[in-house]
Amino acid sequence: MILQLFTNADGRLSTTGTVQILGFVVLAVVLVYSVYMQRPDITDLYLYFAGYCGGLTATKGAVTAYRNARAVKAAKAETGD
Repeated sequence: MILQLFTNADGRLSTTGTVQILGFVVLAVVLVYSVYMQRPDITDLYLYFAGYCGGLTATKGAVTAYRNARAVKAAKAETGD
């Protein structure tokens, strides 16, 4: 069941899933550390890293969608549809 978080439907490692899970773990550790140490500047690091993780997965999804759209357009051009 845990393996499903890291793999695609065909069993290959999913980079997006891995980044999301590891990002969550790091964010959780940073949050606990900032509360434990009572340091106000750690929250800035937390927000920067959260933005990086969110932006990384969003841009990867956008690039994948763009590639799929180009592949469909190229396939239609080859068949003449």
